[in-house]
Amino acid sequence: MRAVVAGVDLTAMGRRVAERAGMMAESAGNRLRLVHVLEPVGEAMIEPSLAKLMREYQVAEATKLADWVTERASVEVDLDLVKGSPSWELTAAGKTASLVVVGSSSINAFSVGPVAKRVARKSTTDTLLVRRQPRVPYRKVIAAVDFSEHSRLAVNRAIDLFPGSDVTALYSMPSRFDPLLAGAGLFTEELEASRGARLRMAEERMAEFTAHWNSSIRTLVVDGPPTETIDEVVRRRGADLVIVASRGATATRMVLLGTVAEGLVSEAPCDVLVAKAKAPFRRP
Repeated sequence: MRAVVAGVDLTAMGRRVAERAGMMAESAGNRLRLVHVLEPVGEAMIEPSLAKLMREYQVAEATKLADWVTERASVEVDLDLVKGSPSWELTAAGKTASLVVVGSSSINAFSVGPVAKRVARKSTTDTLLVRRQPRVPYRKVIAAVDFSEHSRLAVNRAIDLFPGSDVTALYSMPSRFDPLLAGAGLFTEELEASRGARLRMAEERMAEFTAHWNSSIRTLVVDGPPTETIDEVVRRRGADLVIVASRGATATRMVLLGTVAEGLVSEAPCDVLVAKAKAPFRRP
């Protein structure tokens, strides 16, 4: 049975991650694997006796956290204490997992730390970035789409992982080309007419794109840069999760998260699930 892997530290965020990961494991019927990474202390010039004292504290507190999760969970819970780099070890643990769950930041939940960013970029497994305190399963889910085949994965993940939730497929029409059109000679009225026509075309594409799911999801087409418009829709609708698909490794780039996924990981005001689309890798 594949596990849900949760990267936990000894802060309040670590407990938040463990709790959400427990919910995800229970809903999927998977076991839960808590991973606490013991980082090397050599560069910090810590005396061996103090390093030993710190390690004993880490082990004891991580064990307490695992016991706390076990008491609340209805699935099997394992605790792994590993030495190394947090992002590297979590990415490695995720290779045989169904999902990797990490916290945004142990200092500020609405900023993103380097470990979370690296895991989201490097992991070959779906990665869930936790920001908010988990109280209930996700109820309102936004699936960011761009009408490409791999973006269908975002909608499928929403439907498969969160049955019964309110799912909205959201397309944001980029505005980055408008200055070029204006520079090419279009007047303001012509730009507005062009955008209106493109929005109508996008709505038609959305209807075609989501026909497979019939009426099981909502659809929304908005005008503006994806990261900013998704942020606005999340706040306006009270969404608690955004899902975005990201391609896997390719022959030209070992890691490709994508600009929209990268922006959402950094800026979205709620939890973010990066669904990894598989891509064959051939060494150039």
